[in-house]
Amino acid sequence: MNRIRLHTGCFPFIRDMGKTLTNEGWIHPDRNANFNVFIFVIKGQMQVVEEGKEYLLTEGTGFFLKSGLHHWGGPGTLADTSTIWAHFYDRVGESLPTKVVEERSLPSFRATQAYQLFTPSDYQYELVLPKLFHLGQPSALISKLKELYELYSSAPLFSHLTLSMKTMDIFLDIYRLSLKRPKLSSKSDAVVQKLADYLEEHWENKLDPEQIASEFQLNYRHMSTLFTSKMGISLFNYHERLRIHKSAELLRTTTFNVSEVSDRLHFTNP
Repeated sequence: MNRIRLHTGCFPFIRDMGKTLTNEGWIHPDRNANFNVFIFVIKGQMQVVEEGKEYLLTEGTGFFLKSGLHHWGGPGTLADTSTIWAHFYDRVGESLPTKVVEERSLPSFRATQAYQLFTPSDYQYELVLPKLFHLGQPSALISKLKELYELYSSAPLFSHLTLSMKTMDIFLDIYRLSLKRPKLSSKSDAVVQKLADYLEEHWENKLDPEQIASEFQLNYRHMSTLFTSKMGISLFNYHERLRIHKSAELLRTTTFNVSEVSDRLHFTNP
């Protein structure tokens, strides 16, 4: 489908940006460019053909054209069509090895990220941007794109670096919007989600199997086995990591010392 792969270890580099307001008979340029193109239609309709495949872009539609592929326009573009566009390079020079993120490789859900720590490998991914997407309420994205264009037009010192970072933010928003939101596929998923929420709410206390069994009206051993199979970590270890994370947060943001934090969270010793 000629989709652009966004490397998370490398910002998209803006070449140039612009706005288009078409007149009667306007057609998209015929070219084979060495840069990618992002187009968002604010109003009207634009016709673009890439490698022989026609796309009609209507109001609220965003579209990516991939570098190195022949694209052109036809007579399907309407007069007074308003767009904002950006030309960008997706990768410059050598990069670290990356892992491709496919939708099926994403976790079915992530109950909480409260204790998550990021490592360098978390920044070495390829995200496949949607070829075309449509927003029923595009005002938030349009606002971001206009701010990006204003930054491009004002050209403060090192504006191209800020442009790259803000473009990455917008493209990540688009990537997230393009994902099919995973639904909890079974009752077991729902139980694990509720367990994680419960642990998040009771992080100050030690894990109490009897209390949890009473709260959920389920066998604790069964719930613990289910949680481990879904989350890849036991209930106990998940809760302890959560409490350690919260302890570190208290040490950073309050005047409590280690002993006071330990007492507050009911650890057996500091």
